[in-house]
Amino acid sequence: MNIQYFEHAETMSHRAAQFVLEAVRRKPDALLCTATGSSPKKLYQILKEEGQQDSAIFQKTRIIPLDEWIGLPTPKGSCNAYIEEHVLRPLQISEERYFGFNVASEHLERECNRIHELLNKEGPIDICILGLGKNGHLGFNEPANRLQPHCHIANLAPQSQEHRMIDSNAIKPTKGLTLGMQDILAAKKIILVVCGEDKELATTQLLLGNITNDCPATWLWKHHNVECLIVN
Repeated sequence: MNIQYFEHAETMSHRAAQFVLEAVRRKPDALLCTATGSSPKKLYQILKEEGQQDSAIFQKTRIIPLDEWIGLPTPKGSCNAYIEEHVLRPLQISEERYFGFNVASEHLERECNRIHELLNKEGPIDICILGLGKNGHLGFNEPANRLQPHCHIANLAPQSQEHRMIDSNAIKPTKGLTLGMQDILAAKKIILVVCGEDKELATTQLLLGNITNDCPATWLWKHHNVECLIVN
C-alpha cells in the first residue's frame, strides 16, 4: 500500500484525479467503480473540469457503483442520484456505459447474481475509488465475522444508517446492496481517499497493517496496487 499524506482535501483530490486520468488515457474504456459521499466529491469535480477541456477523454469510460441503499422512500439521497449528479452527467457517461444496481427488483438475490455476472463479463474493475467508513467499512462491507466476496445484501451498521447522505430521511435504511470484498480486491488499482470527521480510529486501525474483519479496510493490505491518500 502506497500511503501519501496531504494537508488539504483539494491537493489530495488532485492527486487522486491524476491516477484516474492516467488509467483512462491508457485504457479509454476503463471500468471505474465509484464510491459516493463527501470524500470523493472534489475528485469528481476535477474529473468534470478535465472533461470540459478534453471532451473525448471519457467517451468510452464505463462506470459501476460501489453500493446502494435499499428501501429509500424517494431517489433523494440514493447512491444512484449522487452518481448521476457528480459522475454521469458531468462526464457525459451514456446509459449503456453505466451498470447501476436495481434495488427496486423484487428479487434482490437475483440482482446480486446479475451484478456478479456483469463483472465477470465487463470486469475486472480498472480503478476502484473508495472512501473509508467511520467503522472501517468499504462500501457496505461492514465489520463482521465473515466478509462476503461478491455483490450481496448487507445489514447496515448503526454508523452507516446515520450517514449524511440520508440524514433527511425519517426512516433510515437498514440494508444495502454492495460489491463484495473479492470484487474490490480484484480491481487492477484501488484509490482509497481518507478525509472527513471521525475517521481517526478507522485510519489508525488501517495503518497498523493487521488484517481483521473488524476493520474491512485492512484487507486492502492484500492488494498489490493501492494508493491510500490521507488528509491530516
